[in-house]
Amino acid sequence: MKLPLVPVLETKRLKLIPLKESHAKAMFKVLANEKLYEFTGGKPPESIERLTEKYKFLQSRFSPDKKELWLNWIIFLNKKDPIGYVQATVSEKMISIAWVVGVDFQGFGFATESAKEMVKWLRGNFSTKIIACVNPNHFASQKVAKNIGLKLTNEIIESEEVWTL
Repeated sequence: MKLPLVPVLETKRLKLIPLKESHAKAMFKVLANEKLYEFTGGKPPESIERLTEKYKFLQSRFSPDKKELWLNWIIFLNKKDPIGYVQATVSEKMISIAWVVGVDFQGFGFATESAKEMVKWLRGNFSTKIIACVNPNHFASQKVAKNIGLKLTNEIIESEEVWTL
């Protein structure tokens, strides 16, 4: 799979910058809140060093078998403060997307705004269907999915509802 040029994406309020190892220190604070994992599972990163290792791995933008593209953007507000991230896992069959916005920044439309911009770019570069898997109890993420044009399907993957575009 060929890697397209992954650009900085911009909206009126946000700048989405392709993930780099150097983002780990600033993102550690955003990802440290336990409430962020209520619907998604998982837990906060153990340390800045561990998050740096993870980001270094993701920065390659390819899965180890080279069958998937891993595209991640850090969401910045005011050009300096990271508030979350959006991601897309691109395979030949589909693109799976997700969005995470720090607890202190939820409820302001940032997830919708950033995910919509990412989807716009993905649609311009890939012709594969786009899906998002959303916890059926996570009403805020369901709202984001609707607002970016995804439609709820009858499909369930790992206890999560599948939304598609």
